[in-house]
Amino acid sequence: MVVLKCVVGFLFILALSWGGSAQTCCSGGVPLGGSLGLGSADSKSLQVLVTYDYNAIHDLVSFSEKLDDDTRSRTTQSSIIELNYGLDQRFSVATVIPFIRQTRTIQAFSGEDFTSAQGLGDVVFLVKYRILPFEKSPNFDWIVGAGPKFPTGRTDYRNNQRLTMAADMQPGSGSFDGLFWSYFLKSRFLKNPNLGLLGVTTFRYSGENKNYNTTQTYRFGNEFQAGLGITYSLFLKWPVDVSTLIRYRSQSEDLIDGGVFPSSGGQWVYFIPGLNINFSPAWSFRLSGDVPLYRKLDGTQLTTSYKLTAAVLFNIPFNRKSLFNN
Repeated sequence: MVVLKCVVGFLFILALSWGGSAQTCCSGGVPLGGSLGLGSADSKSLQVLVTYDYNAIHDLVSFSEKLDDDTRSRTTQSSIIELNYGLDQRFSVATVIPFIRQTRTIQAFSGEDFTSAQGLGDVVFLVKYRILPFEKSPNFDWIVGAGPKFPTGRTDYRNNQRLTMAADMQPGSGSFDGLFWSYFLKSRFLKNPNLGLLGVTTFRYSGENKNYNTTQTYRFGNEFQAGLGITYSLFLKWPVDVSTLIRYRSQSEDLIDGGVFPSSGGQWVYFIPGLNINFSPAWSFRLSGDVPLYRKLDGTQLTTSYKLTAAVLFNIPFNRKSLFNN
């Protein structure tokens, strides 16, 4: 049962942590939330999380007002592989490898202008630490983590006019960033054995891309996210968990050559329902979606209309005793 609860928690955190993919027109670049998709792996155990994320960016919003304009749209499709290995019962390390495809369509009198960019995104490395050992607190798990994001993705894609694409259309950010993360899961919430309470906070400190458009310096705004939700366990043909949560995201304005980049940054609130199917302690499947509830943006931006996420988690224990004991 312990392994099963861990699987539920790890998949459920995925929905909370995908805030980085809730992009606007110029606010944050490609999604990095997969880097926060897992908790802490069991000792000598490897977790493999394979995620597909479809982000439909169709809403044109001016400050808090949605405009009646369907002449432009964007999509971001992300395929992300996360490897999470438990060094012992308290420390684990994770590596995230994203592959990104972004498209943009603008309807004009002269016809449709379509541009796209795809490739390897920025790779993330995290070190995670479990604050409370399981033996002392079996119903409460609290994990913190930190690590760098490396500028492995390209930032020099050009459009049909041979001009460098906007920074947020590139697969990479061109900067070294710092990621900080905290996660807790309270099982047996309100003394109900099927109810769990989950909370996640993340912070990204953005570095600078000093080679943007060859001669300029671009810096994405710092980003903060906080999410709180509940999960309820039931048994159909397999153990199934339904979840619902609220996630808040705030991002400061982007900077170019030290000045504010117009129409970037803002605040968002999302409602995220989710469904987990636990086929066995070794693998599980999750489906979730993001629905925007509130948006207060700096200027006029394209922002997320909806987002769908599907993920498969594999748990591979190298020490077989740990699985059978759990």
